[in-house]
Amino acid sequence: METWNPEKVASWNQAPKLHYCLDYDRQKAELFVTRLEAVISDHNGGCDCYVQGSVANRMGSVEAQTALKKRQLRTTWEEGLVLPLAEEELPAATLTLTLRTCDRFSRHSVVGELRLGLDGVSVPLGAAQWGELKTSVKEPSAGTGEVLLSISYLPAANRLLVVLIKAKNLHSNQSKELLGKDVSVRVTLKHQAQKLKKKQTKRAKHKINPVWNEMIMFELPDDLLQASSVELDVLSQGAEGQSCTLGHCSLGLHASGSERSHWEEMLKNPRRQIAMWHQLHL
Repeated sequence: METWNPEKVASWNQAPKLHYCLDYDRQKAELFVTRLEAVISDHNGGCDCYVQGSVANRMGSVEAQTALKKRQLRTTWEEGLVLPLAEEELPAATLTLTLRTCDRFSRHSVVGELRLGLDGVSVPLGAAQWGELKTSVKEPSAGTGEVLLSISYLPAANRLLVVLIKAKNLHSNQSKELLGKDVSVRVTLKHQAQKLKKKQTKRAKHKINPVWNEMIMFELPDDLLQASSVELDVLSQGAEGQSCTLGHCSLGLHASGSERSHWEEMLKNPRRQIAMWHQLHL
């Protein structure tokens, strides 16, 4: 087992490092990632971090993540990651471990990532080791900007509140034509695949970073909340006045990453406004 060695760490370059150990349970067909520890040279106080693991299988991509911990020069997680993966898929599978941070505005960003082959040769199972994280990682699908919103649920009133705060770095292939045009956000409440209601914010001038600060309220019974979702479409006006979608995102348990964790935080904290940034996608 490798131990913390300050002299060894001091001799490393500035790239962040991640300590891990991989194991596989053949009876349960599960991949375990344990003994997680991160070393980050540039310490930013007041910022949390977590490790996210993802691996592709026949059903698509499966993900798991640790709990948030206060970011330090050395951060250790007692828990591990568990990822379902059939044994016959191991030789061709690749595990991606991503170290992420979360600031006081619940905005998530990538510190770096590590890609590991699971053929048992490049990364021996059962062996604890350090890996250097690649810091040039960009968020998957850079998208067309980001939107900041908060969501909350009031159980006594059966109301879901969505507050559209602002967006930033909005762009598209038609950005020159859309500059100066009004931008609004269409919010669609869905239960499973059924659309229940649509509402739209006021329009704000397209200055790349529009601000709305507008609350949208939906009536939603508590027993429907778990299987419901909210879809956001950022809209502008084309040359002939027709609506043009700049980007969208969808919050709910069907989603992954921050879009899922935002909904989970809302479910865990009724009556509390939970704000988070989300990447917009085409």
